[in-house]
Amino acid sequence: MGVFVAAVAVPGPDVVQIIRFSVKSRAAGVACATGIMVGYAIWIATSLLGLSALMQAAPHLLSVLQLVGGAYLLYMGFSAVRSGFKAWRSGIATDLPSSGAAQSTVSQRAFVVGLATNLSNPKSVLFFGAVFAQFVKPGMGWEWMFIILVTLFVVGFVMSAGFAVLVDVFAGFLSRFGHAVDMITGSIFIGLGTWMFSEGAVNLNSPRKA
Repeated sequence: MGVFVAAVAVPGPDVVQIIRFSVKSRAAGVACATGIMVGYAIWIATSLLGLSALMQAAPHLLSVLQLVGGAYLLYMGFSAVRSGFKAWRSGIATDLPSSGAAQSTVSQRAFVVGLATNLSNPKSVLFFGAVFAQFVKPGMGWEWMFIILVTLFVVGFVMSAGFAVLVDVFAGFLSRFGHAVDMITGSIFIGLGTWMFSEGAVNLNSPRKA
């Protein structure tokens, strides 16, 4: 539990994405956090079902995931920077949803983006494929796997949603600088995406050790 809590709390693409959507609305921030935790649930389930064994059987799988994840982070980064620059040029503080339908649309998008962000994050592969797998014992039974999955999901959701609500407390201040939030977070994603993509390309082209 301590290892998982530390993994969720460490700043990364997930936390940055929660901040970005929480500025728009509390519902969007919580929806993004929910999407992220669904991604965590998928990683937890795959780890319980033998992710580490799969990583050993296919060592280049991480490199492929780094390429895909890096490309997606680059896409999100450029999209965020473009959105922030557009809002700055037009003099709009941030693209806050006004109507109920618009808020629902933003929340749905936040959930999808949160899910995709978590699934494309190689940190999740490393953590659940190498670290978390060390705590999975053979023959522990489906009931214990279910308990672990539900417990970690609830703990992670409370942490992520709580962080989204905390950011929302300062939304009034942050909304005035929503374009800056988009451009800063977008730049972070571009940096992370470039690093992940280059790492994946180098590792994929490197010869396997005998």
